[in-house]
Amino acid sequence: MQQQPTLRLGDIKLGRNPRQYFDPAKMAEMVESVRVQGVMQPVIVRPLDDGSHELVAGGRRYRAAMEAHGADYPMPVIVKPLDEFEARSVALIENIQRDDMAPSEEAIAAAEIVGLCKGDRDEAAAQLGWSRPVLDSRLALMNCSAAVLDALNTRTIKLGHAELFAAFTKEQQDKLLPVVVKESRTVADLKKTLEQVSCSLPAAIFDKTDCAGCQHNSAAQAEMFGESIGTGSCTNRACYNEKTEKQLEATAAGLRDEYQTVRIVRPGDNHTRIQLVADGSKGVGAEQMKACYACQNFGAAVSGLPDSMGKVYKGQCFDTVCNMIFPPPKNT
Repeated sequence: MQQQPTLRLGDIKLGRNPRQYFDPAKMAEMVESVRVQGVMQPVIVRPLDDGSHELVAGGRRYRAAMEAHGADYPMPVIVKPLDEFEARSVALIENIQRDDMAPSEEAIAAAEIVGLCKGDRDEAAAQLGWSRPVLDSRLALMNCSAAVLDALNTRTIKLGHAELFAAFTKEQQDKLLPVVVKESRTVADLKKTLEQVSCSLPAAIFDKTDCAGCQHNSAAQAEMFGESIGTGSCTNRACYNEKTEKQLEATAAGLRDEYQTVRIVRPGDNHTRIQLVADGSKGVGAEQMKACYACQNFGAAVSGLPDSMGKVYKGQCFDTVCNMIFPPPKNT
């Protein structure tokens, strides 16, 4: 039997691990197991141009081995010649298919996969082995505030809480989260209360003329847990959402004579577009930028996100992988 290749643990550079939360109890168990039995399953590394190796997948095993045996430990490895995009994809998928990854971390990783798939959610779902509804529900978590995601990571709140919070602006989420935690509000309680105030008429992007005398317009339903989060809300969520979608589509339609590609961006589309610029760290250079104007992936985005609903972003590149290929322009 061919012997498993190894590398000195201290010579392996840490890559970008999608997993940020490590359950202390389970990590302690893994450290003890590695201390007694060693690392049984090799980690995946890739060779770098300087002759060193970078960790692609196996962050928990790396940390456990470092704590149990130190930098001189001969780490079993699988060496794969991967470029930056391939390495990122392998790292994301390997982590996301393992047990106990927090849903919030799954969301962040899935959003990057969607970006690598140029916004094709069906392709991203296939790569992840998920159904499309599961992918969409995870991506919706990308609209959660940092505090809500941290609470989900540490299991302070449940996934159902976070999915409800995602429908609100981040400012509202940060205001409501402490109350939900302090009062141990159930998902059902939160859902019932949130639905009463989630459709803010002051924040609506559609024409509200017909809303003035509507029976579903209730300015009185502006309190949640004894605190006001706005005045005037629509209690007919289906109608509110339908009008919002129509306005988003109308805004997008008005841009299609000017741009080849116009997209309404949703939670989870974080890595599917980038502002096209000539200079700076993300610049493509003046010459390439002119060529980009004729590309079918150049266009405008209309925000479908609660914090910027209806806002238009022009000059967008919707092929982020291609955009990353161009090095920053050199100073002349």
